[in-house]
Amino acid sequence: MRESLPHLARMALIAALALLPACSDNDGLNGPLFERPETAISYEAEVTGLPDEETTALAETALATFQRQPGGAQTVAFLRRRANSDEAVIQRLLRSRGFYQGSVKVTVTALETEEGEEISDATVLFEVEPGPVFTLASHDLDITSRGQAPDLDAAAFGSPVGQPALAAAILDAENFAVQELKESGFPYAVKGQRSAVADLEAKTIEVTTPIDAGPLANYGNLTFEGLDEVEEAYLRTYLDFDVGQTFDQEELEDYQDELLSTDLFDSISVRAPEEAPEGEAPVSLPVKVSAQERRKRTIGVAARFNTDDGPSVRLDYENRNLFGANETFTAEAIAGFELQSLTLGYREPQYLRDGQEFITQFEIMNEEDDAFDAQTATITAGIKRQLNDFWAVGVGGLFEASLIDDTIEGEATSLLFGVPFTAFYDGSDDLLNPTSGQRFRAEVTPFFGTFDGSFAGFLSADTRGTTYYDITGTKDYILAGRGRAGFILTDDLDTVPDTRRLYSGGGNSVRGFEQRSIGPLDAAGDPTGGLSVLELNGEFRGRIAGDLGGVVFVGAGTVSEDIIPAFEEGVQVAAGFGIRYFSPAGPIRVDVGFPINRRDIDDAFQLYFSIGQAF
Repeated sequence: MRESLPHLARMALIAALALLPACSDNDGLNGPLFERPETAISYEAEVTGLPDEETTALAETALATFQRQPGGAQTVAFLRRRANSDEAVIQRLLRSRGFYQGSVKVTVTALETEEGEEISDATVLFEVEPGPVFTLASHDLDITSRGQAPDLDAAAFGSPVGQPALAAAILDAENFAVQELKESGFPYAVKGQRSAVADLEAKTIEVTTPIDAGPLANYGNLTFEGLDEVEEAYLRTYLDFDVGQTFDQEELEDYQDELLSTDLFDSISVRAPEEAPEGEAPVSLPVKVSAQERRKRTIGVAARFNTDDGPSVRLDYENRNLFGANETFTAEAIAGFELQSLTLGYREPQYLRDGQEFITQFEIMNEEDDAFDAQTATITAGIKRQLNDFWAVGVGGLFEASLIDDTIEGEATSLLFGVPFTAFYDGSDDLLNPTSGQRFRAEVTPFFGTFDGSFAGFLSADTRGTTYYDITGTKDYILAGRGRAGFILTDDLDTVPDTRRLYSGGGNSVRGFEQRSIGPLDAAGDPTGGLSVLELNGEFRGRIAGDLGGVVFVGAGTVSEDIIPAFEEGVQVAAGFGIRYFSPAGPIRVDVGFPINRRDIDDAFQLYFSIGQAF
């Protein structure tokens, strides 16, 4: 027997295709207008017969009888009304799972005291008979439009045709179909009220979803409002569409994201008219960009402390919009006991082409540690190109002049030219506090010049990678790992200036050992650096309470005078622990690292204090 259900039954079936949010029990009222009396009845509740544990758990979350159980009920009659109102909730829950002929029996039993007088306890039992699962026989998308809208198949969007008629999958298919229309030139597409016809004998249901696609639309003129110092021409360089091109809502959202990522704005919106214009399709949609510019100048101060190089203070200045097209000038000064430096940088985005930037930097530095003392001036310039959301590559040139004072070799002058080639990958979810994803950086630089009056020519390669795993999915407990491998291709370590050799150890390397201390030592017990380096670090991070967290870590590193690590100096291993305070500016970290295989030159521990995770 096939029948079209009466109007009320059809409406019930239509409602069944919407996922049920958790209902709030108000016993027929919009909310209490007075304070409820002290609870007189406590009760236990149980639901049986639901098709699976997941549905049972959802029912116990959604039913008011379970939600209000800790507070009890004022009277048995009050409890009975509450339980009876939950019968409709269970029916809608069954329909959302494809059960359209289910039944629910509600039993409220009052328990009397031994004297048989005062009622103080009760039980509520929901006995469910789900009935058969209905199959979705068909799901038609009835699309009307001004302009030729594409024919869409609901099954292609995940509608469970030929399978149990699960409401969530039907709803998702409808939403995906509407989104497809919006990305195909119909930005005003909306779905209407679906209709459903059930065959009670065949246990099937047929669904029809009307969709008004609206008019086919093209891009119209693009206008800007709210701009003060930012040049409109610069913002247009991020456009991926032209006037007259078929409108695509996703392209518009991508353009908004691109503009927001420039860091020039506190807020920005890219919008077409909210209502569809009249007229013959295709209609032309003007696009308006409304922006609120961010202050372009910022100044920052930071402090850090390591036991190996003492305290230091860093002062930063940034101007993000020098000439109106996001040209950025940066200045950084560091003052510490062992390191003093001044770095000036300039970056010009969208240089010559989309996704490409010009970067130049000048740095002067004075370093004093056990490995060497050096005064160095370096100037670099290059181009970095963003290949996609994750990968970028770069190429450039550098010139470096150094005056190096080595305890054993004495003073030497280094003049180097280099051509660095770089590749970057960043799939992590946060710059300062990553909790998932990976990062990778590789740099290969051929150098040539003079060192200590002799020709110097060598090739340096250094690769670093990190990975982050969110154990619970809540970003509270993270496993993090970091690896590094590097080598210098040359015949003799002595042809490589001390400032360009490979080192390991310190707060950004293997915590627990002093800066650059891992590897071969000279006659004075000072590090000489090497031609190869390997490092491996692991860390477990967890939140303790609120904004306070803790970490435990282990690290290992080795440096060799050979191009391929020979492990002649062994592998230095350290472990430790730390605390984190998650401030708005990023995690503030304090770490204590202990050498496991401590040498005579190593301290018993190293203490580190700075902003940002170790890696």
